[in-house]
Amino acid sequence: MLKATAENSEMKVPEGFEDKRICIIGLGYVGLTLAVAMCDVGFQVHGVERNPHVLDCLSAGKAHFLERGLDERVAKHVNSGHFSFGAKIEPDDHRRVYIITVGTPLTSEKQTNLSAIQSVARDVAEVLKPGELIMLRSTVRIGVTRDVVKPLLDSRDIPYALAFCPERTLEGKAIEELTSLPQIVGGVDNGSTIRAKNIFGFLTPTVITVSSLEAAEMVKLVNNTQRDYMFAFANEVAEICDVCSVSAIEVIRAGALNYPRAFNILPGPVGGPCLEKDPYILTEGVVQKGGQEGLALRARHFNEAMPSRSAALIASHRRGSNSATKKIVIFGLAFKGRPETSDLRGSMAYPLIKHLQAHFPDAVIGGFDPSTDPEEAKSFKIEIFDNAESAATDTDVIFFQTNNPRFQELNLTRLSGLMRNGALIYDYWNQFKDVNLNEGRSYAGLGTWLTANPPSSLGNKKRTASAPAYAGSVEIV
Repeated sequence: MLKATAENSEMKVPEGFEDKRICIIGLGYVGLTLAVAMCDVGFQVHGVERNPHVLDCLSAGKAHFLERGLDERVAKHVNSGHFSFGAKIEPDDHRRVYIITVGTPLTSEKQTNLSAIQSVARDVAEVLKPGELIMLRSTVRIGVTRDVVKPLLDSRDIPYALAFCPERTLEGKAIEELTSLPQIVGGVDNGSTIRAKNIFGFLTPTVITVSSLEAAEMVKLVNNTQRDYMFAFANEVAEICDVCSVSAIEVIRAGALNYPRAFNILPGPVGGPCLEKDPYILTEGVVQKGGQEGLALRARHFNEAMPSRSAALIASHRRGSNSATKKIVIFGLAFKGRPETSDLRGSMAYPLIKHLQAHFPDAVIGGFDPSTDPEEAKSFKIEIFDNAESAATDTDVIFFQTNNPRFQELNLTRLSGLMRNGALIYDYWNQFKDVNLNEGRSYAGLGTWLTANPPSSLGNKKRTASAPAYAGSVEIV
């Protein structure tokens, strides 16, 4: 079978390929990047999206979120007619494949909200024709494809194929990873598995088939929960090192150097639209099948509590200051900085703001992020600054919540001069080397804060943060 790879874009889906016409339902981050990648290799894609803002952006030839190179691809495929879109599923005599990529958020009780998937499954059932293939790509607990979606499709009493193919790309690198990472495929039967495998074989050189729908559902959950757990351990190491007046960055990197059995993950905030929920979804499915909660949720709870612990640490430091705390600004509002994204879903800035407001009720809390839409940033309900200088002016605390690459262009010496005397720059990512601040200003980071010393001893010290700018916890989504 012909396959397309990132290096060989000339290999396209042939005209005679039976499943060339695809309908992708849900044009959020997962659905839109998949649609563009499939158009790149020659599929004819129709997207369905109910959010009018998303449709307006597509009509203007651009995406509704930041992803390098995506706008150009969207415009190209919309203009060529290879990518069409609308607000509902339309019956089509020539369409053969439906891919469901709608969101599966958690409820306030940390249970999976399946209403969107159930609604889409009913809509697909209404237009389903014999022999069509339905693939789920949304993240679900184990058993949802067979026990929730399949009965809704079965209501038509016609033959169809069904598979689960989890998304597993990193925001900011989705197009690249869709053409390089292995895709996982598990079908309700062997025919469904092979058919789904053949479709994804045009995107990537490696398609891994598993024995069941449930195995495919589990792969994504296990991958992300493992990462969350490893990040939680790195963050625990950071807090231990803070207590012991040792640099966590030094300990982790030295321990991992040329030693294959050591872990080499540096500490940092862990959030985003996947890691914040996948351990809950995994545990939910396990408990429903009679299993027990385990380490997955303990790690998730530890990562979730980081903003609370950080705010308390800052408050303790500021109590040793001679001046009141009047202004705190968070640099980086998206859920991560590298690869650069504008996505605010699951951002740890939300709970960090809440805890800072609790500790500093009289302070102005602000935010600055060079990659996010200022209108979207209003969801934080804080003052939003459009440049680093205005954000730093008369500020008592700058809090680097992400390691956005644009922050590397900042002159911390100059910014510290705009801050108030006694001000602190706290950096989750330890991303600045050879920091030399103006007198009376200090710099500290997660896992490198020497808590055995009083706050005043931080002072005007030139210090070295050994972590590279790219270090820390990043999310796969």
